[in-house]
Amino acid sequence: MELTISKKEFLRSLARTHSVADRKSSMPILSNILLSTDGSKSLRMAATDLYLSVTSSEPAEIKSEGTIAVAARTLFDIVKSLPEGEVSLKVGDNHAAEIRAGKVRFKIPGMPGQDFPALPAPGDAEFAELSADELGRLIGLTQYSMSSDETRPHLAGALMQGDGKTVRMVTTDGHRLSKAEYKQGDGAMLNFEMLVPNKGVGELRRMIDEARSEQPKGEEANATLSIAQSGGNAFFKRGDVLLSVKLADEQFPPYDKVIPKNHDRTVVVQRGPLVDCLRRISLVANDKSGAVRFGVEPGTVRITSENPDVGEGSEELDVDFAGEAVEIGFNARYLLDALSAIAEDEVVLELGGNLDPGVIKPHGPTDFIGVIMPMRI
Repeated sequence: MELTISKKEFLRSLARTHSVADRKSSMPILSNILLSTDGSKSLRMAATDLYLSVTSSEPAEIKSEGTIAVAARTLFDIVKSLPEGEVSLKVGDNHAAEIRAGKVRFKIPGMPGQDFPALPAPGDAEFAELSADELGRLIGLTQYSMSSDETRPHLAGALMQGDGKTVRMVTTDGHRLSKAEYKQGDGAMLNFEMLVPNKGVGELRRMIDEARSEQPKGEEANATLSIAQSGGNAFFKRGDVLLSVKLADEQFPPYDKVIPKNHDRTVVVQRGPLVDCLRRISLVANDKSGAVRFGVEPGTVRITSENPDVGEGSEELDVDFAGEAVEIGFNARYLLDALSAIAEDEVVLELGGNLDPGVIKPHGPTDFIGVIMPMRI
């Protein structure tokens, strides 16, 4: 195997793939990137941890075809350090890879490419096009409420749904829930339901961020990516980059039953002052529970917290509310996470009784809703 490739393009695909390689696996091959020639004009790079896989291709001058697996982090760091210009790669005896750029030369050990595990392929699955910008917005609105507990796979991910008209994303960790959606354009045909594990959501967000960054400045955001589902895997494709994610074979909770259908109190408040207030008052909240008390009265909400080991604090905010008074406890961090995801200046808190879930969402028409379970205080 021998080829020449631009450092810029080589590094671009290595950056896309090397983070997926599993350096802690008991299978040494998984800490590698697979390099393989794809015809006479491109180099294909691939990495996997058996749950995620990413492949990316770049134009290259192929002098002799072949394949090799090379340590992902080592190769990325070496190519990143090389001077700009052309990089040559040659595989010699015992699967040793020689890398040259100008007067710089490295020689690193490799493994036979044939030892690399077979990667999932979409086969004949039909791909549908999604707005990268809108999908990124859904992730930004919901990622905060995914569970990080991998022993609860039904919660440690995001439910993605498409019904032909609407694309929806829902996440919950059992203490809070978020749901966001957007309408597909006319003529879009998209029907799917998949539970994407949190690591897959993170890689998808990276792919979307790259699509956004490559969008020409000054142009209306119209970057797209394609999605398909086949054989227990989700596939996301953009240009020559393909991300496959092994879906969680679990039942996501019936989220519609969690979202309150009725509420007795609607409180409209400025998001910025509420964020500042919660940050201040949470300084004396219990580290473990993060509990703060909302005392809601007409025109005012009083937020307080008491901790025998630290002290107490309180602050009043002016709000638009004219209903019956109520006191309800929440975890301040859960509220701050939801408020950080919302971009609008005004938010609405929909409250029932002191043991009913609270709803937070932007003021006015919205396709986002956050639910937070109450706390006994």
